[in-house]
Amino acid sequence: MAAVRLPAGRHDAASPLALVASAARGIVVTAVNEAAFAAGVRPGQALADARAVLPVLASRAAEPGRDRAALLALAGWLGRYGPARHIDDEDGLWVDTTGVAHLYGGEPAMLADLHRRLSGMGFTPRIALAGTCGAAHALARAATGRRQPWLLVGEGTDEISRALAGLPVEALRLDGDAVQLARRLGLKRIGQLYGLPRASLARRFRSEAVAAALVERLDAALGHRPEPRASLAEPPELSVAQRFAEPLISSEGLVAAITALAGRLCQRLGGFARGLRRVRLTLYRADGTVAEIVAGTAAPVREAAHVMGLLGGRLESIDAGFGIDVVTLEALASEPLHPSQVTLAASAVPAGEEGGGAGSLALRLVEGHDADVGAATARLIDRLAVRLGAGEVQCLASRPSHRPERASARRPWLAVGVALSARESAGGAAEAFAAHHHVAARPPLLLDRPEPITVMAEVPDGPPLRFTWRRVEHRVTRAEGPERIEPEWWRALPGQRAPATAGEDEAAAALGARVPPPAPNRPRDYYRIEDHAGGRYWVFRDGLYGRAGEEGAPVWFLHGLFG
Repeated sequence: MAAVRLPAGRHDAASPLALVASAARGIVVTAVNEAAFAAGVRPGQALADARAVLPVLASRAAEPGRDRAALLALAGWLGRYGPARHIDDEDGLWVDTTGVAHLYGGEPAMLADLHRRLSGMGFTPRIALAGTCGAAHALARAATGRRQPWLLVGEGTDEISRALAGLPVEALRLDGDAVQLARRLGLKRIGQLYGLPRASLARRFRSEAVAAALVERLDAALGHRPEPRASLAEPPELSVAQRFAEPLISSEGLVAAITALAGRLCQRLGGFARGLRRVRLTLYRADGTVAEIVAGTAAPVREAAHVMGLLGGRLESIDAGFGIDVVTLEALASEPLHPSQVTLAASAVPAGEEGGGAGSLALRLVEGHDADVGAATARLIDRLAVRLGAGEVQCLASRPSHRPERASARRPWLAVGVALSARESAGGAAEAFAAHHHVAARPPLLLDRPEPITVMAEVPDGPPLRFTWRRVEHRVTRAEGPERIEPEWWRALPGQRAPATAGEDEAAAALGARVPPPAPNRPRDYYRIEDHAGGRYWVFRDGLYGRAGEEGAPVWFLHGLFG
């Protein structure tokens, strides 16, 4: 981790100059140039005291907003030394240089290059490279100077401890109260904190918060505890990378590498059922420079070809320089994108291969758009109908009934009058009916026959509190309902044939119960319930308590499972 300090306390100019800003104690000096510093003016002084020291001092208003914007821009420029970087306080920067030093011929050469470039921009940088960010921060501010503008310390704890021992305690990024209290206790150097037991150190401070902050800063600087830092670069949701043993120069090889990365990224997005909304391509050149391409999409996508279409047009404007060492492709933003419909594409199996022979047909799943899927599905149905018989290829067709078990029926797909499109099938009709009539959610799994259950519920119309299904007791934790479905009254009119009813429930008979199936002419109250184990069920009460004209007590059934 490298820390860079750009001393805002000295601005080069021939005449004494100070930047001032308003503070609680009046107007104070925030920065001075070399001439003012040599005359005795220091940052933090009140402007009146500074003028008493140097009457010819010129002052200008400080602009912290512009200073921060310039510092952020400089942090972005530091990407040539590592992708993770950000500003550090009001006068510093940090950058994670892990895996980058070899591009400059080693860490000393990298620090020398950084110092040379910043000096060429007009800054007076102080640079330190250490194994922890806290140590680099302290060294850049307290151990470097004009004679030693940059410092390199190894990553070992012993080396960091020796380098920090002689530095003042304020180099640990402590606030004023903690520094003042530590100095009152005689703890002026960081090395004086090493031999103190942590328990006695905490007792020396009257405030537990101050003691905890001191111990935390010390442990972070020595590497005893992690210190996560938020990078300036936007953290990606998913990322894939490709490193090359030799710098990649050819455009064909670069396009092939990015295409492979796009396929890997889209595959990973598919595993999370998400689609890409914003993507960033980053190219790290051998000379330490970085090129980025950021693209967005109008809707979530998960197609590698589309991603390459967004990035490929801008690759031509990027100069590979001495070659590309690393390529990263990152999903900066994504949104849920459910798996699209797949179709079965037919392909012939060559004779002689396993499973092949005369007339053999292989089917493979292919992801496609709705129009492609519909056409491919129709062709598949035609082939299956010829091979298996027209009556064997069936689909669910909607029926004019609001009873769940009668709302759909299997029909031959090629029969006259059966809709061939998915929108007109039972699923599409059910969705349209539910949207128009505000029908409550239906379970994805509906039992062939409603199975009887034993229920404990409040009478007359309370939801189930407990129920027993297939000899297993379930305790209900949540319930929603009721949703009442009345019988189909028109079937009871004179001359109408009553719907066929099955005999005694086979599942109930197998369990030794003798419960008749639901009556065709009794109202039902449906409930969506969830048990203590997280299972969700669709149950109903067949019949109502105290309703005139009904024969027998109401009976409970389980009709579907929500998964």
